[in-house]
Amino acid sequence: MTRSMIATMLSLMIATSSLGAQQSVNEAQSWRAVAATLEPVAVVSVRLKDGKRVVGTVLAHSEDSLVLKPRTRVPVAARAIAFTDIESIERKKPGWSPGAKVLLGAGVSFGVLMLGTLIAYVALGGYD
Repeated sequence: MTRSMIATMLSLMIATSSLGAQQSVNEAQSWRAVAATLEPVAVVSVRLKDGKRVVGTVLAHSEDSLVLKPRTRVPVAARAIAFTDIESIERKKPGWSPGAKVLLGAGVSFGVLMLGTLIAYVALGGYD
């Protein structure tokens, strides 16, 4: 009974270790398939296996790498990132900056305040 349990445990450990080895090969192929579905001007965030994150525009993809133009304050050259170095790829949707949102809120608030003032002026008989 004990030998059969040990044999079962060993075979289970061997089977799971071989699945882990196959995962890295399938992972690179999966990232290649994801990159193939992205259009050439998509904005993405790529997390690398060394912990770095690169946000940029997809320029092209090849059989073994993704060509990305990083979005930085100072312009830099496009770089090729190997699919084996990629931990994750997230699609970024273009949105408003926080400053633009604040200005919109301030503008709408000022407009509502002016409209309220005009309505109160007319309602109180100040407009003859």
